[in-house]
Amino acid sequence: MRFDLHVHSSCSDGRDPVATILEAAVMRGLDGIAITDHDTLRGWMMAEEIIRDRGLNLILVPGVEVSTAEGHLLVLGTDELPKKGRSLEETLQEAHDLGGIAVVPHPYHPFRHSLGRIPDCDAVEVYNSRHLFGMANARARWEAGRRGLPMVAGSDSHYAKTVGLGVTRIQAESAEDVLAEILAGRTFIEARRTPPGIVVGNTFKAICQGIRKGLRRR
Repeated sequence: MRFDLHVHSSCSDGRDPVATILEAAVMRGLDGIAITDHDTLRGWMMAEEIIRDRGLNLILVPGVEVSTAEGHLLVLGTDELPKKGRSLEETLQEAHDLGGIAVVPHPYHPFRHSLGRIPDCDAVEVYNSRHLFGMANARARWEAGRRGLPMVAGSDSHYAKTVGLGVTRIQAESAEDVLAEILAGRTFIEARRTPPGIVVGNTFKAICQGIRKGLRRR
């Protein structure tokens, strides 16, 4: 079964609403998805309601991308929001206390609030479809393999049209199964790179937003 475990909606910094993302997931033959907006569970909660009301055949994995003091961390499998701004170690512990698992996304990618290292975690995102050249993905895969850590992929999509470019194949019938299979390392990566024009445009937009925020603080 095919899962995209790293997707952003307009509830944080994504462009498209949750309903459009779910439609894209179904159209591209995904079996499940995790809406992992930044520091909010609103996207996941909206997705749960839409899937139920429309009877969509999708397994929804609760998710959030948490801002730690060092960088971003994906937390999957909890319906409670971890506190942002804490140390990485505190956030890892809180993810487990809340019944979730901690996945390190794009650990070596510049300009993406990456951790720059792989701590003791539950899994590593070894393929992020928004990597232009693939070197950061290769480094993440090598390090995860060297340490025997489970591996996943994600599109890191901020647009509905790129949902499903980073897929983790997992044999699962529920969100709980997804977490268990990831922890056991029973995953297979299936991925395609996001078109460079989209990545460059999104990166440029993020840099401009950062500059504007800095000017406002001054």
